[in-house]
Amino acid sequence: MSKKEKGMYFQCNQKQRDQIKKNAKACGLKQGEYLLQRALGAAPKETQLGAYLNLYRKLCKITNMNLSPETEVRLLELIDQIYARLFESAPPSEEMRIEEEQSLNDYYSDVGDD
Repeated sequence: MSKKEKGMYFQCNQKQRDQIKKNAKACGLKQGEYLLQRALGAAPKETQLGAYLNLYRKLCKITNMNLSPETEVRLLELIDQIYARLFESAPPSEEMRIEEEQSLNDYYSDVGDD
């Protein structure tokens, strides 16, 4: 923070803090940036990438469970359909899925609690 910038602080309860954190993460912003944009009249929107990566991560957790071969095939088809629907392109290759999973981890580690 430069000498011209001043910090602002306010009180909120844990439930409010958790909601702010969730909203900021969904928009790909740090909490401070999210609150600043909201205070200045902007309405940051959840990014498609953030929404996709969040859903993708949850579906990947399911694929790691002990599934029947039929269920696994259907789940993988669903993941491919969601990907195609969101990005209007071919489903990701296995290498791309691994890269996206790493991107997801990087995405959430870069979005801090500031």
